[in-house]
Amino acid sequence: MKKILLSTPARRQYNTLDGSTKERIKDVLTRVARGGKPDIKKLKGIKGREDLYRLRMGDYRIIYHENAECIKVIQIIHRSKGYDWL
Repeated sequence: MKKILLSTPARRQYNTLDGSTKERIKDVLTRVARGGKPDIKKLKGIKGREDLYRLRMGDYRIIYHENAECIKVIQIIHRSKGYDWL
């Protein structure tokens, strides 16, 4: 299983969520770390960041990149916020 790392902004966002949402995010990230492929899309059109993926989990979007050893979560955003931060 790959290691799951959260960036500082992702950790801040994660800590503001309610307990059940945190648990769902943890579960879906664990599935991805074990090789599962839930609702994942590669993000396109981001200059210099061709390695980013979007994982959809209910009303939240988890932006991450991965390599052979780990998954690094960059952002956890509510779908109403969109991708303006990119």
